[in-house]
Amino acid sequence: MADQGAQTDRHRETAVRQRLVQVAQGREPADLLIRGAKVVNVLTREVYGSDVAIAAGRIAAVGSGYTAAEVLDARGAYLAPGFIDAHIHIESTMLTPARFAQAVHPHGTTCVVAEPHELVNVLGLEGLHWMLEAGRGSGLRVYASLPSCVPASGYELGGAVLTPADIRAGLEVPGVLGLAEMMNYPGVLGLDSGVWNVLAEAHGRRDGHAAGLSGRELQAYAAAGIHSDHEAVTPEEARERLRAGLWLMVREGSAARNLQSLLPVLRERPRRAMLVSDDVGVDELLALGHLDRLMRECVAGGLHPIDALALVTCNPAEYWGLHDQGAVAPGYHADLVLLEDLQDFRVLETFMGGERHHAPAPTPVLNGGTVNLGPAWDSAPLDIPPRWPVIGVRPDQIVTDRLPCTASTDGLTRLVVADRYGRGETSACWASGIGLRRGAVALSVLHDAHHVIVAGAGDEEGEANIRAAGRALERLGGGVVVYDGTEVIAELPLSYAGLMTDADPQVAAAQTGAVTAALHGLGCVLPHPITTLSFLGLSVIPALKLTPRGLLDVEKWSLVSPEG
Repeated sequence: MADQGAQTDRHRETAVRQRLVQVAQGREPADLLIRGAKVVNVLTREVYGSDVAIAAGRIAAVGSGYTAAEVLDARGAYLAPGFIDAHIHIESTMLTPARFAQAVHPHGTTCVVAEPHELVNVLGLEGLHWMLEAGRGSGLRVYASLPSCVPASGYELGGAVLTPADIRAGLEVPGVLGLAEMMNYPGVLGLDSGVWNVLAEAHGRRDGHAAGLSGRELQAYAAAGIHSDHEAVTPEEARERLRAGLWLMVREGSAARNLQSLLPVLRERPRRAMLVSDDVGVDELLALGHLDRLMRECVAGGLHPIDALALVTCNPAEYWGLHDQGAVAPGYHADLVLLEDLQDFRVLETFMGGERHHAPAPTPVLNGGTVNLGPAWDSAPLDIPPRWPVIGVRPDQIVTDRLPCTASTDGLTRLVVADRYGRGETSACWASGIGLRRGAVALSVLHDAHHVIVAGAGDEEGEANIRAAGRALERLGGGVVVYDGTEVIAELPLSYAGLMTDADPQVAAAQTGAVTAALHGLGCVLPHPITTLSFLGLSVIPALKLTPRGLLDVEKWSLVSPEG
């Protein structure tokens, strides 16, 4: 049956191509003719006036003299390829793929390569299949890279483990383009057999995740067969990665903002670079935009507009082997965007396969992934060893600092991470830079294993508030809960694996805003508290992270002892 299906697909593809040939020669009318556009050719760095004929969802020809069943007058607007986000965790928007598409489609995004690491950590390969199925009906082209580190490390076991056999099977799933970010770089460099068994199964692209690596370590990491990295935070790190043959993914998300720092490198017009959002919140998507916003910042920072466009069109298409995407050229998918200008990149119209309007299919059912703190939560020890260092939280980065222990807890926030899969493990530590003066907040979004993290004020009522917030989150079924010491004052329900909602993006953004405002009212100083808190358990990002097993010193790659 599989061979028969492949043969049918080949016949269908041939028929489409033959029709394009006929339309391109003027022997048949196109389905749609976009007339009078300024075509942006990202391959030759040109802009020129032309018509574009579209048939069967693809571009048949760029030229004049064509006829079509429907004609759209572009009135001199710029016609560019649709935008491609080469590395994004859709779950971090807290939206299902259809709702994510609803948020980004007006901003010119037509394709994403999703890294469903969050969902796969909770549900295993079932999460990968669900993400691709939901993506097919979303109105975007949703591809996936296969999570390579599930769990991210031995310090944060989640709801699933991907074995080398799972990796082999996952890479054969239609829509999977390669291996996702290899976060366990200590395992790569230390020749860990489990990590190398995964690398041995990989074919196609191998995404990297080389936070803090430089010198010989970075050379060794690239030599392992890694093709890209999105963890550069300084111009020096970016250039070092480019010189090592890695594609540079410049990340600008809600928690990690590296674009301004790396603009000097982008102005040098590196051949192998892209813009990616990685992790971005729904409120930011609606208020500021998606890849269009990143291009605005690039142009304001001195990049030529076509160079900025290449970072989200032909470059990511080339990297991922999407040979018929990322350009306005014959045979390419008619995933296009009409722009008012090439400075603000204001989107007038977005086309998917030549269609201007697409009604998404209903989001498929997703079972599992609820929050189970277990009976031990009500009496779990929340005490903190007095000699433990303090996590220094940065408001605009996912890296943290290791601060010395202190006898005074004034101004500190108590963090608790509890296993959400019913295994009963709990750990606590102090954190600086959060600012909570009273109450608590609980989340079921905690990269990458997605345990429960609760942050509470360091006052006398802190422990009771933390326990109450955790139970309220469990009753909600996952999401975010803000507790002021007497009641829940704001919540964001995330019924899809405790990670996503199928609510309208405006509703989700309003709920996110209510949570943020409530936390700021309790003293929190983080501009994007949900996103920043959700990274305080990620065991592969320096310097200190909290897991259910204890406080992890990522740079030493060991749990902090009770003696500190």
